[in-house]
Amino acid sequence: MRLVSLKQVRPGMKLARTVFTQDGKVLLGKGMNLTERLIQGLHRSEVDAIYIDDPRTSDIVVEDVIRPQTRQIAVEAIEKTVKQITNSNKLARKISLLEMGLHFQRAFSAILEDLMHNEQMVGHLTTISTHSPSLYHHSVNVAVLSTAVGMSLGYNQSQLMELGIGAMLHDIGKLQLPEELLNTNERWTPEQQEIAKQHTMNGFNLLRKQHDISLLSAHVCLQHHERINGSGYPQGLKGKQVHEYAQIVGICDVYDSLTSPRPWRGRYMPQDAMEYLLGAGGHLFEHHLINAFIKHIAVFPIGSSVVLNTGEVGVVSKVDPDYCHRPTVRILKDGRGNDVHTPYDLDLKTLIKIFIVGFEDEQLFEMSALTPPAESAPTSE
Repeated sequence: MRLVSLKQVRPGMKLARTVFTQDGKVLLGKGMNLTERLIQGLHRSEVDAIYIDDPRTSDIVVEDVIRPQTRQIAVEAIEKTVKQITNSNKLARKISLLEMGLHFQRAFSAILEDLMHNEQMVGHLTTISTHSPSLYHHSVNVAVLSTAVGMSLGYNQSQLMELGIGAMLHDIGKLQLPEELLNTNERWTPEQQEIAKQHTMNGFNLLRKQHDISLLSAHVCLQHHERINGSGYPQGLKGKQVHEYAQIVGICDVYDSLTSPRPWRGRYMPQDAMEYLLGAGGHLFEHHLINAFIKHIAVFPIGSSVVLNTGEVGVVSKVDPDYCHRPTVRILKDGRGNDVHTPYDLDLKTLIKIFIVGFEDEQLFEMSALTPPAESAPTSE
């Protein structure tokens, strides 16, 4: 399979990986032959990329780091909480919220079990998500990334549970923001951004009242926009005042936001987001946490089409966690742009004079440069 932007998809192509809706339901199943009507439906659902079948890359399989059913359980837990919080019946809302902690403990336990049993975790965390951008999937993505970092730091199961549930719920306070703010397709104005900052305190006040949710998980919600140089919000905390859990979730939140599309921009390339975070080390986030995160992210995701300095074009077929900048590439076109008769693999970690210069499908990405973080906290909008 290989990843293509929706702008490159044509009727007759075959879907190689299931596409889900914002609330975790199956939108299109793996193996479906795409028609013009189905492609238009993907556009309406704000899906910007899909994996398609290609005989030349049939052995390249991109799996989610967590099982589809695990992701659906987590998304449904978040969706159920959304409905509870927005329930107009105050008594019904109060009763149903009493079980919030148990819902998320069950959902996160499934995520943690998948991660602990996935020996190829690092490689799979390199993949680009093709889920439509939403609070639900963003929250699950951040939880998965944050837990991977926690595992690499040697956290025990109790710590991973606190971190993971905090990550799943880090943006829950956004549900109490004005509806017109959440539904806009325009970049927030400075005035709207000030209103949006209230989501950290909103979420903390909600979670700290839930007896089955750790106070540290609630503090993740409160502090995930704090930065160690004091430039964050809502309290302008500095250094060790910002809990390590909140820093981890802050890093993963920024990365997933930058590499996800927005109505006003495309997704940034993984290497651009990584460079952005590396520039934040030491003044926005602690260096050792950035380094722990980087270990789980490869610059060139499996299944993506890349261009080599030789002019050859291929699909990333394998990523070695120790050499994530130099993956194995399945060559499909020669240096003159002609299809090769028999595709072959190049292991770039053994070919030091050959390197990747970019992605073939640039329509999938935002090509404007990211401003390096200076003294202020990076946005995750």
